[in-house]
Amino acid sequence: MGEMVIGSVKIEWYGQSSVGIFGSKSIYIDPYVLPSAPKKADIILVTHEHFDHCNPEKIKQLQTSDTTVIVNPSCSSKIKGNIRTLKPGERTSVGEVEIKGTPSYNTNKQFHPRGSVTGFLITVDGKKVYHPGDTDFVPEMKELAHERIDVAFFPVGGTYTMNADEAAEAAKAIKPKIAVPMHYGNIVGSSKDGERFRKLLEGSGIEVRVLL
Repeated sequence: MGEMVIGSVKIEWYGQSSVGIFGSKSIYIDPYVLPSAPKKADIILVTHEHFDHCNPEKIKQLQTSDTTVIVNPSCSSKIKGNIRTLKPGERTSVGEVEIKGTPSYNTNKQFHPRGSVTGFLITVDGKKVYHPGDTDFVPEMKELAHERIDVAFFPVGGTYTMNADEAAEAAKAIKPKIAVPMHYGNIVGSSKDGERFRKLLEGSGIEVRVLL
């Protein structure tokens, strides 16, 4: 597990695509890997139905009666509670936390068809965090450059998603202040993928935090 603090927001990466964001709300994204004693969630975001992203047991571990779970429609039937679906292009909010669904899909493989994955652009306590879920470098990502994203996560493990080289190109298009590699070192990929991502972005003006 690795963590960083951006303003008043703490961001933790637990492995695979599992992320915690803690500010005025406690937010988890794709909780498949969790710390031993996690805080309860105000908001849980699930990008798509695959087991390493939509894990009903882990979601239940984080839920209270007040937790809002926001999911791509592909996994809504697997989870119980206060569920909202969010497709790419849609928006929702929980209190002052704003969440925009963004397109994520495979362009040269068949694991994640268009519409089956919702990426999330989250605005919490004045900071913007982008988590695309499982995806390749898709053309719509270029439209995120104007969002002035503070922290963006990028899958780098290849096979099911973009690899480190493609993720670096995506980062250059999106231009976040900080880029973090994910989706490696567990089911696919190794620490070499995170390091390659970091090296490819040297001199780009984008800070890379390797949290593995």
